[in-house]
This record gives sequence, C-alpha cells and structure tokens, in this order.
Amino acid sequence: MDYRLKDGVMVSLREFNAEDFDDMLAMFQSLNEKALQYGLPPYDRPRLERWVSGLGGGVLLLAWSRSKVVGVAMIFGRVHPRFKGVGEFVIYLHQDYHNQGLGTFLTKTILEQARGRQFHRVGLEVVSDNTGAVRAYEKAGFVVEGRLRDAFYGDDERYHDQLVMGIIL
Repeated sequence: MDYRLKDGVMVSLREFNAEDFDDMLAMFQSLNEKALQYGLPPYDRPRLERWVSGLGGGVLLLAWSRSKVVGVAMIFGRVHPRFKGVGEFVIYLHQDYHNQGLGTFLTKTILEQARGRQFHRVGLEVVSDNTGAVRAYEKAGFVVEGRLRDAFYGDDERYHDQLVMGIIL
C-alpha cells in the first residue's frame, strides 16, 4: 500500500517478513536522541528478535521509502484466553519522517489489519508530553482512558505522566 507524505515523498507499507529484519534494525540504529526521547532503548538485535517472536498473532508493518525502512508499527497480541482479541500498539518513525502524516497513516492501516484479524481492542501508553503522538492516536480513534502520574523518567531527569489510550475496533 502506497502513501504520499505531505512533502510529496512516497512511502510503501507492507507486512514484515524475516528478510526485512536487518533493514528494520538499521532504522532503529539510525534514530537520533530526539526520536528516542520517549522510547525505551536499547533497540538492538536481541530486543527486536524478542519483539518479532513475541507478536502473539499480532501485526508488524514496515514503512519503506527510498529502499529503507522509515517506520515500524506493531500490535502485539495477548496470548492468554482471558485477553482474546486484545492487543498492545507500538510505533516508531524515523526522525526525517515526523510531521508528514506517516504516523497517522501507519496507525490507521495497522488498526484495519488488526480488525481483519479479529482484534477487539488495542491499547497503548504514551508520555503525555509527546503531543504529536497523542494527536496522531486521537486522529486514528484512540481515546484517553487514564493517566499514570510520574510513570516515565525522561532523559531530562524528570518524571512525566503517561496516558493510557485505547480503541475498540
């Protein structure tokens, strides 16, 4: 699936396959400090291998531009029967692709795929100061369900609130 960003650059989305692993790893290794300020590094080979192997029937989409991975979105399925159809959402965009509409497009697309795989609910947690991400999630239909006070210790050596957000598909 192709998408034209606000700046005119084309990106293509497709589901992850094993041959894409090194390209995905290269994207994570190229992220700058600002792109990672709300993340939980390190994003190394062992951690990404755990993610890929732990999808639990979920979805992993990659956004490609100019033969490079520029975005990664994942919905991890919960495997216990009590959590049937419930997933957790994670997204990362390369810093050169922020504020171009890619986050919203990638989020909406992965939610459509999750709906097709019989997911009922998808949740996420986001640092409340990450207003661009919060806006993108809200555009995709997520709603704030709660606030975790002082739950994220940032690079600025301060605590920040996290928002719990979710969407019923």
